Amino acid sequence: MRVRDLLDVPGLGLRLLTDVSGVDRVIRHVYTTDLPDPSRYLTLGDLVLTGMIWCREPGDADRFVGALARAGAGVLGAGEALGEVKPELIQACGRHGITLLAVPAETSFAAVTEEVGRRLNGDRATAMSRVLGRRRLLLSAVAEGAGLDAMFRLMGREIGAECWLLTATGRVVGGTGPSVSGPLALRLAGEYLKADRLPAMVKVSGPQNAAGDQKYSLFAVGGEPRITSWFLACAGHEQDWAHELRESVAEMAADAALERARLDAGRAGDRKLAEAIVTMLAAEGGEGVAPAEIASLMRAAGLPPEERYLVAAMTAEADRMTGPNAERWRSDLAEELALPPAGNPAGDPRTRQETRRAEGPVVAALGDQIVTLIPLPASFEAGPAGGPDPQDAPRAGAVPAAHAFAARLRDAQPVLESDRSRLRLTVGISAPAEGVAALAGALNEAQSARRLAAIRAAAAPAPVPAVCVVTSDEVASHELLLASVPGSVLRSFRDRLLGPLLAYDERHRAELLPTLREFLACSGSWNACAARMYVHVNTVRYRIRRIEELTGRDLSCLDDQVDFFLALRIR
Repeated sequence: MRVRDLLDVPGLGLRLLTDVSGVDRVIRHVYTTDLPDPSRYLTLGDLVLTGMIWCREPGDADRFVGALARAGAGVLGAGEALGEVKPELIQACGRHGITLLAVPAETSFAAVTEEVGRRLNGDRATAMSRVLGRRRLLLSAVAEGAGLDAMFRLMGREIGAECWLLTATGRVVGGTGPSVSGPLALRLAGEYLKADRLPAMVKVSGPQNAAGDQKYSLFAVGGEPRITSWFLACAGHEQDWAHELRESVAEMAADAALERARLDAGRAGDRKLAEAIVTMLAAEGGEGVAPAEIASLMRAAGLPPEERYLVAAMTAEADRMTGPNAERWRSDLAEELALPPAGNPAGDPRTRQETRRAEGPVVAALGDQIVTLIPLPASFEAGPAGGPDPQDAPRAGAVPAAHAFAARLRDAQPVLESDRSRLRLTVGISAPAEGVAALAGALNEAQSARRLAAIRAAAAPAPVPAVCVVTSDEVASHELLLASVPGSVLRSFRDRLLGPLLAYDERHRAELLPTLREFLACSGSWNACAARMYVHVNTVRYRIRRIEELTGRDLSCLDDQVDFFLALRIR
């Protein structure tokens, strides 16, 4: 019940002593006390009744009301058996946002408690009947295979609340209200990932929310790991909701979890097909495996073998992962990142779950990597004028498709960094491959790009970014050459060539290594190197001569310049 309902009871004679905005505050329980600090015994939504025996000295009222506010009790009833309510108490309630009621001397606290209990019991019985009725409707819909969209339409009609089902990366799966904007979805996903406990409340304002300041309550759908789970975002603060609404939202979250589990169980066969396809593509670079055999598996997985695809290779690390699906979180995350961020394509009446197999990615583990085959539908080959929109990746044009997908992965970095497991992803993306015969080469491209991404991530300054992604057109570089050589060999090469210079610099502070680096950066120009280091050109000549003496190399020779260049880039 609400404060206004209690004020309307004629026999009680209660009076409102604070702002009228408090009349809509919800009352869930009644607690009577005269303790100076009753906070340990209070719960959210309590109506606290007190005889004010504790109010003896200046400051007592502020301490008492502050304790109520910290505990979440929103309404205070002050008995006037010992005199009228003191102005000090009225002012303290105004400061702390507590609704204050005066209980006249002729009204006992027992009468107030009895009236609240009677109202709450009656309301709860009626509300529970409605909740159970909605529960039966939802269970019938689930049993008939109605899907998430039908469930949300049903709940939207029944409870009239705006709720959205989102993935932890910010993709909207469904909802009862209008569509959620991309920035708002990402903000809600970030808040969900970093919340210490759920349900959590978040307040969104500014450009992320066109409706202005708005509170949202976030509820988990399913269990850990959180980064691959779903969640419900509902408009409003759940602590202000009626018991009936809270129960209905909890039921909706439970039913959404059941529907997701059903969908995942139905895709067990798809996962086995994906593993077989990726294993065949990786076997000896696809040699010795008949393309017709791979094509047959692709058709079984709903992928036309003659179409165009991106191939992505990803490694993922985290400090910790728990939960029933922790063993496959990498594959689940790779699949989620490969899906478009929005729901249905325009004009497509099917749900994302219904179209997922027909046009979704193929994801499978390959050693310590996760390999993803991402379809590029023919209807999107031309791409929009002026380049692709990252929100449409990887459906954009043929040439920039890899870059559009990479941009979307980078856009997901703030959300991934919100997860408490400290995720670290390195991703390589191939150029579009047309037909099954080109997929093995595309897989090699993606793996090479991923190795380069790992090198860049290792060389990045702290803090380590959550996502490092490289496309195949970036691998025509010495970095890829270094990535293909074992680390022990690289370090041995570096130490043999640069070790004498490092030791000499430590003994004499001669700055031979910095001079070598600048000399090569200036393409061997004495004057340019001297200008960049703010030294005389003869100093540069002396240092270069000393480098040649210590290493036995000739810096006028291109081969030796290349060796030094590569050694300086080995970490």
